[in-house]
Amino acid sequence: MIKRLKLMVVAGAAVILTVAAIGASNLVRQREVTAWRAAEQSLEGQAVAAENALDRQLLQVDGALASFATLFDVAQIGPGQREPASRLLRGLNFQTMAFRDLLLVGPDGSIIASARSSGARHSLPLDVAMVSRAPTNLIGPIRNAVTGDWSLYVARRIPAWHGVVPVAEVPLHTMMKLLAEAGVGSDTRISLERADGQIVAMLPHDELLIGKPRVPALPTRLAKGKAFLIGERGSETATLNVVRGSLYGDIRLVLSVKSTEALADWRQDRDRTITAAVIGALLLSAFAGAILLAIHQRERADAERGRAAVLLDNAIEAMSDGFVMWDEGDRLVTCNQRYRDLYALSAPFMTAGAHFEDIIRKGVELGQYPQATGEIEEFVRDVATWHRQGSGSIERLLPDGRWLLITERRMRDGGTVGIRTDITALRGALAELAAANTRANEAAEEARQQNAALVEQEHRIRFLAHHDDLTSLQNRFAFRSQITKSLLRKEGGSAVAALLFLDLDRFKDVNDTLGHPVGDLLLLSVAERLKTCVRDTECVARLGGDEFAVLSLDPGQPQQAVALATRIIEVLSEPYVLKDRTISISASVGIAIAESSGFDADLLLKQADLALYQAKARGRGVCCVFTAEMDEQLRARLALEMDLRQAVEERQFELSYQPIFDLKSSKLCGFEALLRWHHPERGLVGPAEFVPLAEETRLIVDLGEWVLRQACMDAVQLPGDLRIAVNLSPVQLIFGDAVATVRDILGETGLDPRRLELEITETALLANDNRNLGTLRSLKELGVRIVLDDFGTGYSSLSHLRLFPLDKVKIDRSFVRDMTAHSDSAAIVAAVAALAAELGMTTTAEGIETQDQLDAVDRAGCTEAQGYLLGKPQPILKAVHTTLFRRSPRNRNQGSRARDTSDTP
Repeated sequence: MIKRLKLMVVAGAAVILTVAAIGASNLVRQREVTAWRAAEQSLEGQAVAAENALDRQLLQVDGALASFATLFDVAQIGPGQREPASRLLRGLNFQTMAFRDLLLVGPDGSIIASARSSGARHSLPLDVAMVSRAPTNLIGPIRNAVTGDWSLYVARRIPAWHGVVPVAEVPLHTMMKLLAEAGVGSDTRISLERADGQIVAMLPHDELLIGKPRVPALPTRLAKGKAFLIGERGSETATLNVVRGSLYGDIRLVLSVKSTEALADWRQDRDRTITAAVIGALLLSAFAGAILLAIHQRERADAERGRAAVLLDNAIEAMSDGFVMWDEGDRLVTCNQRYRDLYALSAPFMTAGAHFEDIIRKGVELGQYPQATGEIEEFVRDVATWHRQGSGSIERLLPDGRWLLITERRMRDGGTVGIRTDITALRGALAELAAANTRANEAAEEARQQNAALVEQEHRIRFLAHHDDLTSLQNRFAFRSQITKSLLRKEGGSAVAALLFLDLDRFKDVNDTLGHPVGDLLLLSVAERLKTCVRDTECVARLGGDEFAVLSLDPGQPQQAVALATRIIEVLSEPYVLKDRTISISASVGIAIAESSGFDADLLLKQADLALYQAKARGRGVCCVFTAEMDEQLRARLALEMDLRQAVEERQFELSYQPIFDLKSSKLCGFEALLRWHHPERGLVGPAEFVPLAEETRLIVDLGEWVLRQACMDAVQLPGDLRIAVNLSPVQLIFGDAVATVRDILGETGLDPRRLELEITETALLANDNRNLGTLRSLKELGVRIVLDDFGTGYSSLSHLRLFPLDKVKIDRSFVRDMTAHSDSAAIVAAVAALAAELGMTTTAEGIETQDQLDAVDRAGCTEAQGYLLGKPQPILKAVHTTLFRRSPRNRNQGSRARDTSDTP
């Protein structure tokens, strides 16, 4: 009976909800159709109003143009008279704002007359003058050259004027505003278009679409003034459109509105209808649910009583802990199986109604309680007394070694509920936690010790940030700060700051011969001696390597600084006994005095450094005070450095090429590229003056790359297989990526690598031997030739000929110059040529200035020759022309001689 009543309530509610849903759906659909038709009629009405406004404005313009012939006849002015016609047009007063200007346009598009003074300053496209046979023509859109606005030009043909056309300029933004005021809705888009779909004007205005075809195009067959849909109704991109023609030309009026905006009111009505239907359905469902709930409550009340006992038993049995219940007389009511398992020995006595003390007593007798070591009755009384308190917890040990947490609570009816929890794992975890806590304390102590060590290291790092690691003197950073502070204090006092720059003479020999450990001990001894020479040890610093500095503050400068420098040189020159070795060195000192305000630390350091170089130039173990001449030299050097940087940026350099001849065949075998700097004010600056500066400032890296690229570009133009030689600076090997640079330039220019010779000096081989050796081998793998330049000077070593991948050796000019006068020079040249030949290398003699020198190097076995006798450095084309059409070197006048300074890069 209850189930049938439920089915009737559910079926009735379902039928009512279905009928309501169908009715609401039909109502919404009908209202949508009505709303869409209303939107179509509204848009069609707006199109008619806009069309009337458009025709009315164009008729006003056309009427004004039609009156031109009569006006000009009455005024007895011809259309070709510029000034009278302009005055007549400016005097006209047409009661309309449709056009901006009235014009007379000649057959060539020029403006003859204008109603505005600025109208005649520009010309119109020829299309305005070339009107068709129709009385009135609409041309545009055309952008006004003066105002920048888009305009539509209305031209009316007057046959009697022989090609002169009256034209009215109608600003499109003005016309579109007039159309918008003709009852068009704010959400309606208005556009003027040609029949081919070209957009003439739009509202809202879109600059990017003016003059371009409509996208997407309108359907070809359209009923005039009838609304039509583009896209799917209700989509975001669908539009409702109406097209109306005009009285003039092929201009048509298109009104568009988004379908979403046309149906906006309908959507609101639909949402209200749906909301009302949903609310009604919810109310009906709630009523039906209330009835069903009342029926269900009745059915459920009967089942609850039957399930209560089952649920209680199941809940008790499902507990992970042991559960037991006693009544107010301490008789057993119930317990779960987990409780029986925990007290397995006492379990047979746990029957409903059994007394608490009897169960405990039987358990003691069977060994259930290991704690019961004394009288049984006494233990039973103690347990019963605790049990009757009805609150608290206690831990008990079981016979199998497990631990139980016993918790009991008194109930309102006087009974007792007990819980037995196995806490064996918890006690183990607590023991592990205690052990972990002990380990944590030990780790904390270790961390404390490590932290103390880190603090000590931090103090050490802070010290090293301002002090030298070896000598514990101030480093360059800290010393520079102290100089700055001293200069600031000097401005308010009488003391004058003097900076002493020290450099140990021949310290490199100590390192090379005795090793760095001995060198470090020597530096420590020097630091200790320096401290004894000054009153304030904070004024002493080690700037790096074997360079030291001392700051002297005294009114009697520079005399005091010179006296201090003399004492320092005497103290440091005394012999040192290190590791049973006696070492003697000296020191050179450069002194800079901050005599006036405006000095800073950098300037003082530069002046002291310059004075130190001057001292070394005068000899070892001397001091030198910075003078104005040195300052001028410094300024000249800085000016040259600035000019050099500008020259590198502006490419003020050019290359000259000196020929190199094969002595056996007397034929030209190549050129050496020599760098020349033509300064706009200094004139020709010698390479010996700017190349060392370029190397010191590392500008040689960019400059050398330009030289290599230009030389390779010029070499490509050379006929045959002539080689080109380019000098490579040691700085380029150390600080530049020479291998990548050469590879890229060879790829850019297309030069055969075998035609490129890279000349290096022995200085490059001495600096960072291993790295430079790898670089030269990589260059050799590219296919280029490696040449050792100026062999025989500097640190010449025969091991370089064996270790480095060399293809040629160039003998220095100093040996070639002395060959005809000194037999030992000739012997050296012959020996080098023979050794190079045995190693598979060619030899080039540099600086050939006389025929005797040429014959001498030929007899010595050199394979190539180069010098002023054979050819001066010249631009590439001139050098090629001169050398290819010259006499053989052996046919030159025997007595000829020229000064050769060409092989400076």
